[in-house]
Amino acid sequence: AQRLAYADRDHYFGDPDEIDIPLDVLLNPTYLKYRASERFDPSEKPIPGNPALVIDTLAAIPNWGRDNTIEAAGTTHLSIVDGNGNAVAMTATIESAFGSQRWAAGFLLNNEMTDFAREVPADGTQLANAVAPNRRPRSSMSPTMIFDNNNQLLMITGSPGGNSIPAYVSKTIIGVFDWRLTAQQAVDWPNIIARGDQVRVEIANNKGKMIATNLAKRGYQVVENLSENSGIHLIIVTPNGLDGAADKRREGLVRSIK
Repeated sequence: AQRLAYADRDHYFGDPDEIDIPLDVLLNPTYLKYRASERFDPSEKPIPGNPALVIDTLAAIPNWGRDNTIEAAGTTHLSIVDGNGNAVAMTATIESAFGSQRWAAGFLLNNEMTDFAREVPADGTQLANAVAPNRRPRSSMSPTMIFDNNNQLLMITGSPGGNSIPAYVSKTIIGVFDWRLTAQQAVDWPNIIARGDQVRVEIANNKGKMIATNLAKRGYQVVENLSENSGIHLIIVTPNGLDGAADKRREGLVRSIK
């Protein structure tokens, strides 16, 4: 599922002010059910889906070239809930570490242009995330707030980590709501990033090693990492109060201030 989601995201997403992103179609339950049924051999690189095959839509589905964006990791995230129930999920970035490494009025300038696709396909095919005047580059930042049917806050999550952020964040959502993990257990769970033709697995503990071994046996091209650079900050609202967790992989902390 993660490989399919990344394939669609990499293909269709760019600056919404400059290109047409068929978001409603990509999130349509009919398309999602069809997309989930598509299977790629573990050794294959998943290709983007085509919603037009299952949904009649007046909007043209863009036919972009294959994305080649390379995103750096120089981001931070914080999650906050105050005593009145106000909440913030904030992810901020200047792209790679120290941005452009240039100062102006006491601030580091970003180098966000590296978030664009850096190469033009040899055949001249246009890319959704191509660099262009007045265009914003695609971002993987995913500050997330989850509410129940009564619009009551259930959870806040987010993380730095470049294009791995969607995998880090979705891990915490699945961990909490599907696997019933505590906040810290969800954050500590081994990171798995299935993008393209490789599956990157964090093997810092036996659980991660077991996951990597099982995926390799199934034929996936597994890349083992001792540690990922996630920096998840997670808060769960429970009947007994707030359950917070900070990622031990970075320098984050959990604090209750009264």
